[in-house]
Amino acid sequence: MRRVGVIILAALAAASSFICVSATPVPDSTAVSATSTKSNDKNNQANPTPFVIPSLQEWTGSKGEWTLKKTTRIVVDPAYADGGAHDAGNTFMANPSNLKQHAASFQSDIKEVTGFDVKVVVSRKYSKDDIYLTLGAEASDPSLNHEGYLLDIDNKGIAIQAVTSRGAFWGTRSLLQMLILADENNYALPRGHARDFPNYNERKFMQDIARKPIPMSDLREYATLTSFFKLNTLHHHYSDNPAVQSKDLMPDWATKYVGFRLKSDNPTYAMYASEDVSFTKQDLREFQDFIKARGMELIPEIDTPAHSLCFTKFHPDWTIPEGTARGDWMDLGNQEVWDFVEGLWTDVVEWFDSREVSIGADEYDPSRGDLARKFVNHFHDFFATNFNRTIRMWGSDVRLPGTIEINSSIHTDHWGWTYSNPIDLVKRGHTVSNLNAPDSYLVPRSAAYWDYIDDRKIYELWEPWVFDLLDKTNTSRNLSPNEPLLTGGGLANWNDFLGESVTRVELYDRVSKVIGAFGEKLWTGSKNSDTVAYEKWAPLEKKLRENIPGITLTRRPQTKGQYVISYDFEDGAAKDSSKNGYDGKLNNGAKIVDAGNGYGKALQLVDKNSYVSTPLESIAYPYAVGLWVKPDKNQAPNAVILESGDGKLLISNSTAPTVTFEQDGHQYDTQIILKPDEWAHIAFSADGKKTDVFYNMRRTTFVNYYNSRWDMLQNETMVVTAPIRNIGSASGNSMTGLVDGFFVMDRGVCAGEMTFVAKHYSNSLP
Repeated sequence: MRRVGVIILAALAAASSFICVSATPVPDSTAVSATSTKSNDKNNQANPTPFVIPSLQEWTGSKGEWTLKKTTRIVVDPAYADGGAHDAGNTFMANPSNLKQHAASFQSDIKEVTGFDVKVVVSRKYSKDDIYLTLGAEASDPSLNHEGYLLDIDNKGIAIQAVTSRGAFWGTRSLLQMLILADENNYALPRGHARDFPNYNERKFMQDIARKPIPMSDLREYATLTSFFKLNTLHHHYSDNPAVQSKDLMPDWATKYVGFRLKSDNPTYAMYASEDVSFTKQDLREFQDFIKARGMELIPEIDTPAHSLCFTKFHPDWTIPEGTARGDWMDLGNQEVWDFVEGLWTDVVEWFDSREVSIGADEYDPSRGDLARKFVNHFHDFFATNFNRTIRMWGSDVRLPGTIEINSSIHTDHWGWTYSNPIDLVKRGHTVSNLNAPDSYLVPRSAAYWDYIDDRKIYELWEPWVFDLLDKTNTSRNLSPNEPLLTGGGLANWNDFLGESVTRVELYDRVSKVIGAFGEKLWTGSKNSDTVAYEKWAPLEKKLRENIPGITLTRRPQTKGQYVISYDFEDGAAKDSSKNGYDGKLNNGAKIVDAGNGYGKALQLVDKNSYVSTPLESIAYPYAVGLWVKPDKNQAPNAVILESGDGKLLISNSTAPTVTFEQDGHQYDTQIILKPDEWAHIAFSADGKKTDVFYNMRRTTFVNYYNSRWDMLQNETMVVTAPIRNIGSASGNSMTGLVDGFFVMDRGVCAGEMTFVAKHYSNSLP
């Protein structure tokens, strides 16, 4: 198709730029360098502290640099290659990882970041170009805690010495981040000595994977993300349901969506596994092996006796008989319930390496407080006696009044003052972890909690010992920073509004943009944030976050301009006329033909098997994606216009002839109806709040979903991840007809711009 209007587009691009004005910065009295600075040698000054997240606890700079080379090796001390004496005693995991496994992870990371294929060898000797991993740091530094490490960068090479294998891995995270930030300095790192250690033993990311089906590939990426910032614990919430009312007010309670993500091969329990996503014993074996090589452990949670609709919908007689009770409350007066929970845990507990599990135990019927307290104490004894494991629960003592004292050996995840009092719990001898809402609660699309958490607030204000950000000096509302019964805390991602409210890619976006700030405060506390301004910290955090090796969920393709892909098919192929070279490939009979009426050339999808593949998967917001289409008559329902592993754009759905987005198993109607044998332009533009729908260059609506939760019941806008892997479908369900002017932009466009963007390809089409 002919290309016109380039000058207009350039002018529009220039006009769309704007100036950001930042808030008054926090005073910055500490020198922190993003990369090594050669001017230090000339000025005879020691190297400043290199920037990493979380920041180094201690740094003594020297002079000069160490440079990564193609000949660099990762050398593992043979005395500790298979682990050290302190590894097993300082983790919940029954069989922790070792230096060889961590070295292999580091080797892969270096290759992805730098392109250097460094070797891993086991030897006592290393050269000035090598990176040496060893243990035994406690001999020279007895006060270093079990996750601490010593880092030396000098003329002998780089040496990381730690107390445990996990501590050595954290040292590799610091080096990896330094390399990412030294990409414009030939991967030269400043010489110096670091002594680094966490302030808190538990640095956690808790994720509700019950109400949002998340595939195992995504869970691996969350592990990679969180370990990059030195978090050490994943807590997976495997069972739940949307909020339900009493059975009297919600008589259809048993029909609501439920999630139970553990797929047993025991027929007694296999029936409860979710059909959309669930995990076998082997799945979880492989996952735990993966995360252990990244310094992490997994806390499994099956939430009972509340949030148990995934069980009670099959057994209504297991619910509390009164109609005033919720349908997801198990009846603890029924012995079958106790027997079932014991049997279920007995069936799956050995799937997990962790010596601690969570039984949930939150938001149960407050009129049955003593019965609930008896339940949690029983399962404390059950796990201790039968499996030599400890348990944890969500803070519930305030809302479960009673005379029975909850066993102080039960680890409490505090989440809200309405349900528990962390200060009182500590006084009574309980260990406590800080997941206090709303500060640590990320709940997409929620009106009560944060949809996105402000990382600046976390960086500047939050601390693991702070349970009331508005009253930090009140000792009745906050603990001491050095309280020994405070294990740490972290970020909790709850998906109360189910999977349809947010895509997998958009969920990752929310988590990734705040996890670095939590990592900073859980490791170093306010030591760095009190002296390094957020304005200085945030751009470097962004660069690190966007370059984490092993992460694909960002879905932000690299581009040399505002156009990511631009196909006009005028050269007889799917050649990308942007500056990026993302050429497409014609498959299974797809061909370039004369579009007729002087329109130039176009792509023809001749049958359901023909399609064009691109080198890219999807694009997350902000973006604009559009194309001209002329569909043939008699299209199959759900025929595919665009496709990727993240979703599809369909020409219609099973119930309506309207163009429809399909993502994560849910469909979102755009209200566009394409007429057969007629050209039409369709396009979509997303920001962080909505996805605009354009039909023939006019914005017609937004992509919406219906929030069916009982206290919402309204349409809400949806941010869609645009599928751009294929034009048509590689799975044999392509639309048939003509396609032209396919474009992908890395920014959103307004209605006024869309006219020019579409006309960029033709001044003749309607």
